[in-house]
Amino acid sequence: MSDEELFSLAAPLIVERLGRSLGGVPAGALRVSYLTERLQGAPTLPLVRALACAQREAVLGSMEARAVVETFSLVIAGGYLEATVRAALVTGAQMVGEHALVPLVDVAAANDAGVGKDGRAKKGSLAATGETLGRRKWLARSAKGDLLLRILDDPHPHVIENALANPNVTEPLAVRVAARRPVPGAVLEAVGESRFNSRPAVRRALVLNPDCPPKLAVRYLSSMTAEELRDVVAAPGLAAEVTNAAELLLRR
Repeated sequence: MSDEELFSLAAPLIVERLGRSLGGVPAGALRVSYLTERLQGAPTLPLVRALACAQREAVLGSMEARAVVETFSLVIAGGYLEATVRAALVTGAQMVGEHALVPLVDVAAANDAGVGKDGRAKKGSLAATGETLGRRKWLARSAKGDLLLRILDDPHPHVIENALANPNVTEPLAVRVAARRPVPGAVLEAVGESRFNSRPAVRRALVLNPDCPPKLAVRYLSSMTAEELRDVVAAPGLAAEVTNAAELLLRR
């Protein structure tokens, strides 16, 4: 089916067919590239309605819808859509009342910049002892036991990136990193790019962390259940963009 024919269908059918197609493409760069190509020249309002529909159905558990939302969020995060296209989608979403879509397309960077005091090395970590960055990154790849726990408290995202690739790191340890606070946003972004980024417990810990960059937290909202979204709305200290987006998804 051509893209013109696809976007002439009703929104639920667009989501279903696009989601099935994405499921047949390997996750990662190929899937992102595939969706980017399908979106080139897509009419604004049908695309807005399809994405909004995908958000709602993803919350209800549709795997096709989740594939659409998650891949689209990666397209946005990677900057594969031109600013004019993103602006048109935001305007279109506001025109048809699909306000929950706006944070997914154009998230303000409230917590995205600046490490500040959160970048200080935690007491007991290797960084706090004066260990060099190069050695910490090297140790992170194969550390075990107490040494690994100390490395997972590191404030540098490259150390955490190496640690999360360490086969000795389990999902509970990844959740531990995702739930750290205070913590530099770049460290949480490293968790979001790791092999654990599809684990529900890890995503939940990231979204509920007040230090999580909003653009990362909003990316995972559509993969959460209604109960989890209510937890997000009730959680203290989260960025307004995150709680507002969760509220809008619940209303829709």
